[in-house]
Amino acid sequence: MEWINSILIEHSVIQAVVVIAMISALGLALGKISVYGVSLGVTFVFFVGIAAGHFGLSIDPQMLNYAESFGLIIFVYALGLQEIGRASCRERV
Repeated sequence: MEWINSILIEHSVIQAVVVIAMISALGLALGKISVYGVSLGVTFVFFVGIAAGHFGLSIDPQMLNYAESFGLIIFVYALGLQEIGRASCRERV
C-alpha cells in the first residue's frame, strides 16, 4: 500500500502522469453516460478534475505548468494542421 501513497500523494513526474491520466480516463468514461439523451462528453473531464482538486489530489506546480504549456502547444498545432490541410485541398481543386 506504500506504492499507492507514493504514486498518488508524493509529488513526482510519475505521480503527475498517473493523476492526469486517471482524471482524463475517468472523465471520458463518465462522459459516455447518457441521461435522457443528454451526455456531457469530454466536458466531464473538467468536472472530474474539479472534484479531484476538491478532494486534495494535486500535482507538482512545475509539472502542472509543463502540462499546461504542452497541451496548449498540441492544441495550436492541431488547429494549424487542420487549417493548412483545408487550404492545401482548396488550392489543388
